[in-house]
Amino acid sequence: MREVGLLEAKTHLSALVADVERGGGTIVITRHGKPVAELKPSRAAAAPQRRLTGPELAERFRKLRERISRESPETDNLTWEEIRDWRRE
Repeated sequence: MREVGLLEAKTHLSALVADVERGGGTIVITRHGKPVAELKPSRAAAAPQRRLTGPELAERFRKLRERISRESPETDNLTWEEIRDWRRE
């Protein structure tokens, strides 16, 4: 775990945030040599989204289509573009 003084953290905050964002772990900020704060990745940033495979994406669309059909039977014969436009209204 990297430690930086408060003055250095203030002066180089953008660079420190970039380091953490790139996976540099937690940075401890100290005042007079004593830890007072931590700069670490947010939980959302720590778990990047995985891209879906073609079959996974097709399955999600199939389930979405079934759910939409159950909740709004009038959409059964609509194209994807018509559903998109309908949802935007």
